[in-house]
Amino acid sequence: MTRPGKQSCNEEGEVSFAAFIIWGGVTAIALLLVASIFGAPLAVANNHPAWAATIYHAFSYVCHQLPERSFHLLGHPLAVCSRCTGLYFGFAIASLMYPLVRSLSRTDTPPRRWLLLAAVPMAVDVGVDVIGVWQNTYYSRLATGLILGSTAAFYVVPGMIDLLNFNWRRRRAAVSSEPPAVAGS
Repeated sequence: MTRPGKQSCNEEGEVSFAAFIIWGGVTAIALLLVASIFGAPLAVANNHPAWAATIYHAFSYVCHQLPERSFHLLGHPLAVCSRCTGLYFGFAIASLMYPLVRSLSRTDTPPRRWLLLAAVPMAVDVGVDVIGVWQNTYYSRLATGLILGSTAAFYVVPGMIDLLNFNWRRRRAAVSSEPPAVAGS
């Protein structure tokens, strides 16, 4: 758990270059994943089946990829279902906009209740569909994915900055200088 108010900046309060690079890396990866989601059907439509198959296969580990639950582009399903499209797209957009909303110098995360609250609409959408009260749609799945994905960025970005700014050498030195624990005490 990160400590409230923990900073990733120098004495003048400026954001460290490492924090900027980490944010840029997380955002670039998120945008690359979104581009890949849309790239798979584009590859099929433009006669690049091997490239498309590679993308579809890679995403098959994280998504069921049911065509009837996926948006289609040029007659081919996206690489993930509509809910996962929302998760990835929401995360990418929130990561991109992150420095406009919150300083990269902050590595504390919002209270966990916000992440749990962001998952509630998705749980309700799935629950009412499973029990037969209401059949969810492409758009309800997309919307609930967008909510959770965009919220997750506010936990992942500061977490990655905090993790990669952690002074691992100092931690190893501290651990190696600690006396060994005595069994049974």
